[in-house]
Amino acid sequence: MFDHNAYRERCSELHVSEEALQEVIEMAEQKQKKPVRRPLRVGLIAAAVTAALMVTVSAANPEALEGLLATIRTSTSLGDYREEIVMDDTGETVTALCLPETEVEEKDGRIILTVDGEETDITDAMEQEGSYLWTREDEGAKVSVQVTLDEEGKPVAVTNVALPDGTGADAGMVMVTETGEEE
Repeated sequence: MFDHNAYRERCSELHVSEEALQEVIEMAEQKQKKPVRRPLRVGLIAAAVTAALMVTVSAANPEALEGLLATIRTSTSLGDYREEIVMDDTGETVTALCLPETEVEEKDGRIILTVDGEETDITDAMEQEGSYLWTREDEGAKVSVQVTLDEEGKPVAVTNVALPDGTGADAGMVMVTETGEEE
């Protein structure tokens, strides 16, 4: 804490004017103000309180929580990349499309495309045509991975998932994967 009287006594020996002394005291008091809380901290506290309340409510009445979760949806997987979700309260069907795990790597001067753990050497196709198209279709969805070269000459993969009849191709279900280089 700042002691005003002790500070005045020490400054009087230095022959400081009363105005300058008052200005220094005001500046010292301004620096001692507490910093403003950050919005992120408040958000995290609110999230923690909400989670604690959900646990408390579910412990007090677990049947109500189970009933709420049961009315949200039932789902059925159709193939590897599609899921049909039926809302019990409205009967509305929602289609969810899943992106495959995609990675493009340069290993020992070769370009390797990995889709859902399946590796494919695409170096020759990239040298001949400048791009490579990997496709897969099952009863659930059509998946395509287009690999091209960026302006620096590094391969970039663009993944797209659509319904088998082509609907949803423009729904924005696209992911871009940059090169992972291995040394």
